[in-house]
Amino acid sequence: MIDASCAGLFPLGADAPDRAILWDDVSTSWQTERALRAQCMAVASQLEQSDKQLVFVLADNRAAILVALLAAAAAGHAVALIDPNLTADRLDSLCARYGPDVVIGTACSEWIRRASNQSADWDISTGAAPSLILARRKAPNTGPAIAPELLLLLLTSGTTGSAKFVRLSRAAVVANAAQIAASLSLDPVSVAIAHLPLHYSYGLSVVTSHLAAGGRIALLDDAVTSPSFWSKADACGGTHFPGVPFHYSVLARFGFDVVPASIDTFTQAGGHLDGRLQKAILDMAAERRARFFVMYGQTEASPRMTTVPHDRLREKLGSVGIALPRGKLLIVDGDGALLSAEEIGAVVYEGPNVMMGYAEGRDDLAKGDLSRGRLETGDLGRLDSDGYLYLSGRVARFAKIAGLRLSLDDIEKEISALGTVACIDQGERIIVGFEGVVPEGAKERLKTLALACKIPASSFAVRSLPDMPRKPNGKIDYTRVREMADV
Repeated sequence: MIDASCAGLFPLGADAPDRAILWDDVSTSWQTERALRAQCMAVASQLEQSDKQLVFVLADNRAAILVALLAAAAAGHAVALIDPNLTADRLDSLCARYGPDVVIGTACSEWIRRASNQSADWDISTGAAPSLILARRKAPNTGPAIAPELLLLLLTSGTTGSAKFVRLSRAAVVANAAQIAASLSLDPVSVAIAHLPLHYSYGLSVVTSHLAAGGRIALLDDAVTSPSFWSKADACGGTHFPGVPFHYSVLARFGFDVVPASIDTFTQAGGHLDGRLQKAILDMAAERRARFFVMYGQTEASPRMTTVPHDRLREKLGSVGIALPRGKLLIVDGDGALLSAEEIGAVVYEGPNVMMGYAEGRDDLAKGDLSRGRLETGDLGRLDSDGYLYLSGRVARFAKIAGLRLSLDDIEKEISALGTVACIDQGERIIVGFEGVVPEGAKERLKTLALACKIPASSFAVRSLPDMPRKPNGKIDYTRVREMADV
């Protein structure tokens, strides 16, 4: 049965006001709440089924894709947001593992075009919203029923096919949207510059938090490095600019004069932002009487967990903030015992926005809530006496670049055929240390890997190590690698 109010993600009834709510740079015009609701209901009717289904949405930053997400949610289905730039083969692999009942995309999607030409497995039809195309699986799934509370599936940032889905309930997504809206003081006059990809948890949270606050959304399918980006941000009257460290480094190079006067809120997440750059953004914001928030999160938390209030950021420079409303931060030792203020240990977050668990195949979609509101983040850190979190490293071996979490172990496996290698995290770079002479072709291989990971090739810095330092048990001593690589 269709939820006629799209409750939770888009809480509008039949009397939706005729005010502007959604802008995209294809039409360069605003769509009203009433028109958006009508499109959502029309697509939801196309998706209506007696059983809960899995819907893959190839999520580029277009109004039609937001319609598809809201419509599938209103129809009661589980929605997986997929990078539309995945190769057709990679998407085929995901389809084989998870068995989506429906795939929705636009005509520009490579996979949709191919499915249209090779329709042995899929029935292709035009969506009720402009430019949407629906591909329905001809053979029904026969596995266990999807968990009733499951709403959203987002891929973790695996590098080489090891990615799995994070399972998020409707309650968790809605809770985090409200937490973010409250922390940033979003309201109906807020206009999100939604340029981050919708399949990226940070990008999606920008949209959901503004929907929760009754604000407006300007979808931009454009890059911050493009000359047209800031003119579009100005044309839509954007008030909130969200970015990862890369975006703020670009902004610093361009100069803050490019930023439209309408922007009064800046948020940063997706990795560590250099303290000097934080100060520069703070100074710029102060001159404009704007606000700057540093935030921290993971996809597993729907995705935000903390924020530094803008009026405490200069005092708490280097911190990623306090827990969002209804959330709690804990620091524990290796045995799970609580540590006191200023003691470094494993960071644990508890709150209503924590994931249900992971999915590595279709059958996992039937599982209930395995996390029970508790997330072991894998980060190391400390809390100060005011409850502000300062991160100091990772329990496991991951790097975070341009907002993507990358497995250092996976990267090592990908290039291990070239020679003995060790990878270590250095903020927005990964140091790749080879034992002895750097192998021929190593840099080209890393360029190819960077392209596959969707990060700049400059994210890899190659080093030659005289010998690979090892611990007594024979494992690589990454602390010594860091010292030898002089980072």
